[in-house]
Amino acid sequence: MTKQLMVTGATGLIGANICRLHREAGGSVRALVRPGSETEPLAALGVELIEGDITSPDDVARAAQGCEAIINSAAVLGGNAQNLEEQKVTNISGASHVYEAAAKEGQRVVALSTTTFLRHDTSLTETSPLADEYGDDSYTVTKRAAYIEAKERAANGEDILVVISGGAFGPSPTVTSSMRMTSFNRAVRGALRGKIADYVTYPVPWVLASDVAAAALAAVDRGKAGDTYLGFGHDDAQSTASFLNLACEIADVPYRVAEIVIDPDDQAAVERYGPSLVQLSQRKYPVPWFENTYTRETLGYDPMPLRPAMELTVAWLRDEGQF
Repeated sequence: MTKQLMVTGATGLIGANICRLHREAGGSVRALVRPGSETEPLAALGVELIEGDITSPDDVARAAQGCEAIINSAAVLGGNAQNLEEQKVTNISGASHVYEAAAKEGQRVVALSTTTFLRHDTSLTETSPLADEYGDDSYTVTKRAAYIEAKERAANGEDILVVISGGAFGPSPTVTSSMRMTSFNRAVRGALRGKIADYVTYPVPWVLASDVAAAALAAVDRGKAGDTYLGFGHDDAQSTASFLNLACEIADVPYRVAEIVIDPDDQAAVERYGPSLVQLSQRKYPVPWFENTYTRETLGYDPMPLRPAMELTVAWLRDEGQF
C-alpha cells in the first residue's frame, strides 16, 4: 500500500473520504487546504495540513514534496452560476500544477473527473472516446481540457490515470463542506425537508462517496498509467427525482419530488438548474447507462447498492441534525 499520499480537494465530499479511508488503513495523508476551509475534521483524523491553493504551482509543489502519490480531487463544480475564469484556474491550471509537481517528484497522479464530455451513444465504458459534440458550460469545458492533458501526459510516459465519479453522495468527515450548494447531499436534505418540488430529468450513476474514494485509493496501488476507471455505483443510472424519492421513502417522509423536462430555451429554467444540468437533460442515453467490469476487476471495486447506501446516508443526515 502507498504510505504517503497527497490529496487536493481534501475538504470536499470525495476528498475527505479519501483522507479518512487512507488514514484508517494506516497510511499518511498530506492535504493541500485553503485557509479558512473546514480542516478540523481532517486534523482529527491525523491528516497533515498544508495551507495553500491548487492555483499556485509553488503551493502544490511544496505539498507534494516527499509524497509517493497524489490524488487530485479539487474542482470548481457545475451549478446554476458558473464562472469560466474561476473554473479555468482550478480545473485546468490547478490540474496542470499537480501533473507538473508529480512529474518532478516521480509520483503517480490519480485525477478525479466527470462523464459529461465523453461519447455516450452506447453504454459508457472505461474506453469511451471524447464526444464530438459536448456541453459548452464552464464545468464541462474545463474538466474536458484537464482530462485531455492527463491523457496526453500519460501517453508521453507520465504516471497519470483517471477515476471518473458518478453522482456522489453520503457521509463525510467534513459535514459542512459536504452540504455545499452543488452537493447531492444538499439535494437529499432539501427533499427530506420538503423543499424540492421537482427536478430536471436525466439519468445519474449514483454512488456512495466513500466508494469513489475507495476506487481512487485502489487506483493508486493497482491502476495502470493512462487508464480511465469508472467509479460508479452498483445500480444502473436513474433520475435525480427517483433518487430523492428513495431517500424520502427510507426516511418515512411522505413528500415526493416530481420529474420535469426542461426546454433549453427556457431561460428561467436554465438559471434555476444551471447550464450543465440542462444540457445533460437534452441527451438520449443508452440502457444500461454504463458497463464498468474492467474497473471492478482491475481495482477490486465493489460499490454498495443504492438502497443500503441511501439508508446509511439518511441515518447520517439525521444524526447530524440535517433534517
